[in-house]
Amino acid sequence: MSLLEDIARQALDPSYADAAAHRATVTAGDPVRRPARRSLAMAGVLAATLLLVLAAVQTHRQAPADARSRQTLLDQVRRETAGITSLERRLDLLRDRTKALRNSLLQTTSAGSALAARLDAADLTVGTVAASGPGLRVTVDDSSASSSDSGNQVLDRDLQSLVNALWGAGAEAVAIDGQRLTTQSAIRQAGSSILVNFEPVPRPYVITAIGNPVTMATSFGASPAVARMRTYTQVYGLHFGFARAKSLTVPRAPGLPLRYAKPLLGRRTGEGR
Repeated sequence: MSLLEDIARQALDPSYADAAAHRATVTAGDPVRRPARRSLAMAGVLAATLLLVLAAVQTHRQAPADARSRQTLLDQVRRETAGITSLERRLDLLRDRTKALRNSLLQTTSAGSALAARLDAADLTVGTVAASGPGLRVTVDDSSASSSDSGNQVLDRDLQSLVNALWGAGAEAVAIDGQRLTTQSAIRQAGSSILVNFEPVPRPYVITAIGNPVTMATSFGASPAVARMRTYTQVYGLHFGFARAKSLTVPRAPGLPLRYAKPLLGRRTGEGR
């Protein structure tokens, strides 16, 4: 019973009580210790505050210079972009003049006329000239429901499969939102945006395909790509549709580099002997 009474009166271990008493004795015997600790703490707070103030002042002083540097870079980008656009327009004019001169020279003979027709067909295939005529207009867009789920968004592989189906259906020229597609084109995902020829294209994605509209509509409508998109429309709420058009236009491909060239001599042109 005496053990229980001791536990009831003093539940803590005696060592805790001894340590507390020793700490109280040391603090009472050294009255300078507590003010010294408070002084060190205040000095630390003041030093941290001073550093924050200095950093804020330095940032404020650098802000105008940073803004000027940013504006300078933006102006430089705009100037370079305008220069590139001007050069591209000049290149298009030179290409048109070159083509006109080429055809005027080749049309003088029957062999030259056949060669001119072959070159025109090659220009259409590689995308160095604009194309117009009947065809199909395909429209694809994300779901109306706001969601970050990729199932509710049109992806690059969706556009890739649709473009491949259009080529397979007999399309002669294809463009996505004005970006002409060639053998060197790329359709890539960049975050929530889609890049065509390394340029962002806006929604809704409109695919323009030049070709026989009846044949293309039949073949394209029966393709697995269209069946897949219709499934996505029902399951995820994507928007998809295509229709025939009597008159469509696709621009020439941008920035096609000339890698190599060699003259056709001999019997094909009748020159170079």
